[in-house]
Amino acid sequence: MPAPQDRDIPKTATLLKDWFISSQGYDDNIEILIKGGPENTGFSNETLTFRLTKKDGKSEGYVIRFSPTGYKVFPDYDIKKQYLLMKFLKQEGINVPEVVAYESDPALLDSEFYLMRECAGEAPSDNPPFHQKGWVFNASAEVRKKLWTNWLDEMIKVHHINIENPAISFLDRPSLASNHLDQELSYYFNFHDWAMEGENHSIADAARDFLSANKPSVDNHSSKIVWGDCRLANVMYAPNGDLTAALDWEMAILGDPCLDLAWGIAIDDCNSIGLNIPKLPGFMTAEDTIAYWEKNSGFSAKNYDYYYTLALYKFSVIMIKVVKKLEYYEIMPTGLGAHINNHASGMLAKHLESI
Repeated sequence: MPAPQDRDIPKTATLLKDWFISSQGYDDNIEILIKGGPENTGFSNETLTFRLTKKDGKSEGYVIRFSPTGYKVFPDYDIKKQYLLMKFLKQEGINVPEVVAYESDPALLDSEFYLMRECAGEAPSDNPPFHQKGWVFNASAEVRKKLWTNWLDEMIKVHHINIENPAISFLDRPSLASNHLDQELSYYFNFHDWAMEGENHSIADAARDFLSANKPSVDNHSSKIVWGDCRLANVMYAPNGDLTAALDWEMAILGDPCLDLAWGIAIDDCNSIGLNIPKLPGFMTAEDTIAYWEKNSGFSAKNYDYYYTLALYKFSVIMIKVVKKLEYYEIMPTGLGAHINNHASGMLAKHLESI
């Protein structure tokens, strides 16, 4: 289920209209119709889709993403970073939505936001998982294979972008550490402590110890743009499997591009094997996916096993706050311990036992 939308929709439509007129130079006879938020995905952000109709009857579809104002899943959320990165990626030929504007003044709509063009297509569902139900479940094995390979191909395009461009210097996080892997570990170790609020999480604690003790030797010279939340459900597709948009860049960093490969496979495992749902025919195995990525990217997956562990750990940490958010909004009952015991931490526990 998506993140709850707390905004007053009629008020938001009125304020958006005023913003388009005052900031974007539109005539005062435009109309704004808000359609709602994402139905099958999205826990960490606030997103609304709407149509703007002009006097001549022509309409334009937009998506607005806000910096969260309610219960936060991530300890920080840099909405401007997403806007700037997507603008840069579009110029580099990546199929991201076209960003239109960024608004820094939180007084206008109660938070910062950026605006992007609405894209055609549909993303595979997180809830219910696409291996269980929905348009991907009903698609042919051939289309599913195309979804998977198109996702990999777009990922590889991102990994081949030159990171020396100062336009994306904000992806570096020297305040956390000098080494890019250490930056990511530091961020999620701090996230872990913030999310647990003094409570123990034996599975995540064990994973943190393993990750600290078994770091691969990597330096920043091999770093690339890492999409971050790089997985099938963050891609929009046409019914025939053609990729139409690469979404959700909130977790983007600099680092080993194999991080994206491991994340995509790990999350797919959690949302299928971790929920006792059989994977659908047509999708590549992990081994075939790794081989495809290495062959077509030219990069090495030698540290894949470590990054797979890191991915499961990161997902388990994120799930702490996702569950707490669902409890906060009374979408699920409290007292079940689901922030610790869930499909992500279950997969992490089994994985730790096998290494």
